[in-house]
Amino acid sequence: MGGHRILLALACLAAISCSTAPKKSDTVNDVKDLAAEATSSGNAYYRQGRYDLALRFFSLALDYNTSVDNEVGIIQSYNSIGQVYMAGGMGELAEEIFLKALTLSKDAGEEMVFVSSKNLGELYLQKGEPERALAVFSGVAALPQKALKPWQAAILYHNLGTTHKALGDLAIALEILRKSLAINLENKLFEEAAANYYMLASVYSKQGDYGNAMINAELALSYDKKIENSLGIAKDLYALGLISARKGAADAAYEYFQRSYLVYTTLSMTKEMKKALVELIPIAEGLGKAREVEAFRKDLADLEKK
Repeated sequence: MGGHRILLALACLAAISCSTAPKKSDTVNDVKDLAAEATSSGNAYYRQGRYDLALRFFSLALDYNTSVDNEVGIIQSYNSIGQVYMAGGMGELAEEIFLKALTLSKDAGEEMVFVSSKNLGELYLQKGEPERALAVFSGVAALPQKALKPWQAAILYHNLGTTHKALGDLAIALEILRKSLAINLENKLFEEAAANYYMLASVYSKQGDYGNAMINAELALSYDKKIENSLGIAKDLYALGLISARKGAADAAYEYFQRSYLVYTTLSMTKEMKKALVELIPIAEGLGKAREVEAFRKDLADLEKK
């Protein structure tokens, strides 16, 4: 999603805030409940890749939390908004708000420090700055072990594994990612397990072990389907297309990229749609699918105008 859609969502937020602002008769707990409901809606839209709507509800939650000085809620809302900015490619805004959340977290307990640090480190990874990410995640690892719940330890291991992959330490990455996966499977954290399988597939692919890469990417797809994670499904299909192409399996690559493109289309994710088409077109040409090539080129040209 482009930055202009996020700005449009902010403009639309004013109307929503006015109609749902807490009444004077609302208790603090009432307002906190409203904030929790707005956050839940935002999370649902975020998982669907509908970032403009997610931003509206996360910003509404921030308004509610701020109105009753709910410090933990404010930090959570900042982190949620920062994740939308990060997903929308607005790195500077995301970093600014994650740093604000981290500053507030210092007086709000280790769990808030963990969440804010996690998001900041993930942003640095997205920006291609693994050294900065490793410094942030190492700071989290230095927290007392009893301060980390199992799901938090799993996320930390996943992020450390992803960072070591970015640094080229592939054997270390595999070892740490497997630790994360074991915790997530034991605790039935299927969304997180899907992310583990996806990253394991990426590391195996980077090693040239396409057999294990396919197995793990297929497992990621299976778990994302189990929890109906549309964005995860699209990413898994795209990854399976890449792995199939590297194996020389053009027919399979064509099918996976086409399915990925269709899911991204339902999510209105222009950037990702273009990426899928860029992969699809030469594969379709090689398979002699002239009619499909013509249609894909038209779709790509239309997307470039947006």
